[in-house]
Parts: sequence; C-alpha cells; structure tokens
Amino acid sequence: CLHYLVTCGQCEQCNRGHEQFCAQAQMLGKHRDGGYAEYIAVPERGVVHLPAEIPFEHAAIMMCSSSTSFHALRKTRMQPGETVAVFGVGGLGMSATQLARGLGALAVYAVDISPDKLALAAQFGAIPVNASQFDPVAEIMRLTDGRGVDVALELIGLPLTMRQAVQALGVQGRAGLAGITRTPFEVDSYFEVIGKEAEIVGCSDHLLQEFPLLLEFARRKVLDLTHVVTRTVPLEADPINE
Repeated sequence: CLHYLVTCGQCEQCNRGHEQFCAQAQMLGKHRDGGYAEYIAVPERGVVHLPAEIPFEHAAIMMCSSSTSFHALRKTRMQPGETVAVFGVGGLGMSATQLARGLGALAVYAVDISPDKLALAAQFGAIPVNASQFDPVAEIMRLTDGRGVDVALELIGLPLTMRQAVQALGVQGRAGLAGITRTPFEVDSYFEVIGKEAEIVGCSDHLLQEFPLLLEFARRKVLDLTHVVTRTVPLEADPINE
C-alpha cells in the first residue's frame, strides 16, 4: 500500500517527520497519476508492506480515512483511561471509534444523526448519541455527570459540530478538528477555552511514520473494517466510470 503524498524527502518539514507540509508534496490521484492508472512511480520510502491478513479494500480505507483518524487521536494526545467524543461516525468516525477503544479510552461517545451508523458504532463499544433527538453537548454532559470529555474529534467539517466538539470538552480537554471547511465557527473564549485550559487542535492529514502501528492494529483486529466496506467495484474502466 502507498502513502498518498509524494514528497521531496529533503526539506525541513520532511526531515522533521511532518511531510504533509512539504512545499513540493503531490497527492496521488490529484496532482499526479493515482490508482486508476496502469502504472505509477512513487519513492520507495512511500511504499508500505500490507500484511496478508488485511484485504486490499480494507487497506484502501486505512490509507486515508483510518490514518487521518489515527493521526487526530495522536495529535490530541489521547491517553488510556480518558473519555472521547467522536462527532460523525462515517468512514473516519468508525475508525476513530475503534482506534480510541484500542488505545485504551474509558468511554467513546459516538455522535451522529444516522441510526444505522450509531448502531454500528455501538457494536464497536461506543455509547451512541443521536444528535437528531438530543442536544449532543447536553447529552454528553449528562452521560459524564457534567465533567465533559477529555478528547473530542470533529470529523464532519461543519461549523456547528466544530463548536459542539469544543463545548463538549471538560477541564484541559482537547478538541481535534479534522473535518474540512472554510467557514469559521465561534467559541466562547473564556468559558469554553481559557477557563478550562482547553485546546483546539488542527489535525491535517496523516504521517508515513504512523502506518506501521495502524497496520498492526488492523492485522490484530483492533481495527476491523469488515462492516465499513459497503461496496466494491472491479478495477476496470466501465464499472469505474459508471
């Protein structure tokens, strides 16, 4: 499997292990040929061994969605015994839920408006919070006896859910924003951030160095994407174009 960024490997950011900020970075399938091409050329360092136990369709999810969720959990410094809220349990959120549990979260609260997604998240050990029925912040506060969560991940990219992720934090909580939007959102700078010593953490993409551990989690079934894959198509021109 391949790291989706082709970088120079020589600049300051690459040398520091922050290759997503390489000024020369090119994304496979966007800036240069990707998975629909017959052949592509990538640097050897960007090729990662895929264990035989992991199907290619699972790896396809892992190399973008799962790895972004894993990076967000690492950026927010989630520790064993902490509580986590995941806003949006789609492709990224289902991975985040499982990975947080695998990393030792005491409780994971899955926030979404889809009953089917919430039911699947519950199968992975999450506590579902249906945002179409409850104010998710009020419900998380109720479920945590008013303490809030240590880590909140926003994986949708909506100003509303970004604000809710910040509001759901407890004292010294960290909100990781991985959902993409260019629309700003408001926070109460004192009561929601300064007064709690809370942090708002930007989470951009993922890192090559994170793949070995992520792949090992999948090999050991800590991360199981069997029910996350909803459809496959042959790697042939007609089905792809359809």
